[in-house]
Amino acid sequence: MTTQAPDRQYYCEHHLAGDRIALWWYARLIRALRPQGGRVLDFGCGTGHLLKRLSRHFEALGYDAAAHARHESRSNAPEAIILEEWQSIPIVSLDVIVALHTLEHLPHPLPTMAALVRKLKPGGVFFFVVPHVGGIGHRMKGRRWFAYRDPSHVSLLSPGEWTRLARKAGLATVTVNGDGLWDAPYVRVIPTVIQRVLFGAPAALQVFWPGNRAFLPAALGECLIVTGRKGG
Repeated sequence: MTTQAPDRQYYCEHHLAGDRIALWWYARLIRALRPQGGRVLDFGCGTGHLLKRLSRHFEALGYDAAAHARHESRSNAPEAIILEEWQSIPIVSLDVIVALHTLEHLPHPLPTMAALVRKLKPGGVFFFVVPHVGGIGHRMKGRRWFAYRDPSHVSLLSPGEWTRLARKAGLATVTVNGDGLWDAPYVRVIPTVIQRVLFGAPAALQVFWPGNRAFLPAALGECLIVTGRKGG
C-alpha cells in the first residue's frame, strides 16, 4: 500500500483496535467459502482479531501497513505468521485472500488487487469488504455517513466499479452483497435505540443465520461484501 500507514490513535478513534462480532461472522463466511482449509493472507490484518480466528482453520499469514498493528497481531494471533511485507509471497501460492476495510484506503486499488490475485491459486478466493457509496445508508445519512468520517477513505466506489476492478484484476466470478444498516440514527424523529432495532434487524438475521453466507442485497449495506474466484 502506498498511502500513509495509520497510527495507534487512528485504530482507537475508529474503534478498530479491539475484537467485534463482525469479525466472528466474517471468519464464518470465509471458512464456508474454503471448508478444506489451505493458506490464507489477511491483507490489512489490523490488530489480528480476524486473523486469530482464521488461523484455527487455515495456515494463516497477515500483513498490515502499520507497524504497531503488526506488533499487536503477533500477540493476538500467535499461530499466524505476520509479514513485514507481502510482495515477496510467491505467485500461485495462496488459497484465500481477505481484505477487510483496506482497499478503500488506496487511491488506485487495481494494481494492488491485480498483484494480490496473482498470488492466488486457480480457484482461489478473494474476499473483500469496502464502504458502499450507493447504499441506502449513504442516501439517508448524506454527509453524516460513516465512510466520510474517515478522510483516508479515498476510493469510495459503486458495486459496478468494484466488480469491474475485480474482473480486471483477474477474478473470473464475482458476487456482491450488503452487510446491513448498522450506522443508526438515520432519521431525526425516531429514538436511536429503536432505529438500531428496526434498521439493524436484517443485518442481525444475516449474521446469525445458520447458512454461513451473505444474502442481503448490496443496497441494504453500509458496506459491500465482495467475493471473487480466480479462474483456471
